[in-house]
Order: sequence, then C-alpha cells, then structure tokens
Amino acid sequence: PKRHATADGIVALFNASDDTIDMVQKLLTESGGNQTLIWCHFADLKKGVVDFVRYMDKHNPEVVIFDLSPPYDENWHFFKTMRDAATMVGRGVVLTTTNKNRLDEVLGEDSHALEVVGKPDDLRQIGAAIMSETRKAEAARLAPA
Repeated sequence: PKRHATADGIVALFNASDDTIDMVQKLLTESGGNQTLIWCHFADLKKGVVDFVRYMDKHNPEVVIFDLSPPYDENWHFFKTMRDAATMVGRGVVLTTTNKNRLDEVLGEDSHALEVVGKPDDLRQIGAAIMSETRKAEAARLAPA
C-alpha cells in the first residue's frame, strides 16, 4: 500500500465518550507539543454517518486514537478493518478503552489497549503512546518514498 505523507501535528480521536475528548485534549496541551485534536464519534463511523477514508483524506492525521466501548466483539472487528485500511499506512495508532480486562476477556487475547479511566498512571501511558506513535509517523513522513 502507498504510504501517505501525514499532516504534521494532527491527532484524530474516534471516541466513545466526550470525557475522552477532554482528557486527550488536556494531555496534548500539557505535553507542550503543537498537536491539534480532531475527533468524531466511533459510532458515526460504524453507522456510516462519517466515511472513514474520506475523513482520513480530509484531515490526514499523523496519529489516530481509537477508543473502544462495548459491544467489544463487534467494535473490535470494526476497529481492525479501520486499522488495517490502506489509508492508515504511515500513521500512528493508539487504542484505548475504559475496561481493558473485559475487552481482553471478550477477545480471548491481549488487545494492547490502554485504559482510559483517568488515573495519573493511565494518562502518563496514553501520553507516552501518543508521543511514540507521533515519532513513528514523523519517521514515516521523512523516509524516502
């Protein structure tokens, strides 16, 4: 698949809850970076209200945060189709959820999701994941095509 040169500093959040928007916005602001948060509801993507590929083409985020909520099995399958889409090549991905144990239990495997309950340690892990995925996207952007 063709690698996209992602827009510098755009972080997309496909969220289940508005609390997650506030939390991620606060993380980005506190990190002192120059990243801008854009978001849309995960359910709107799933229902086709928002076209995923068109959204990605329009905003071209360097990092995409997927926030999974129940029904986990259904949302996990939908997340995987988005994560594996050609438009995601060269972008960083962060997966969050409010109940990682339940998600892993439903999947029967480690989802590698980060828990967003808002505890300081959760926030540090999510902030570090966003930074790490941003560096990956920057490296992909700078790599020769």
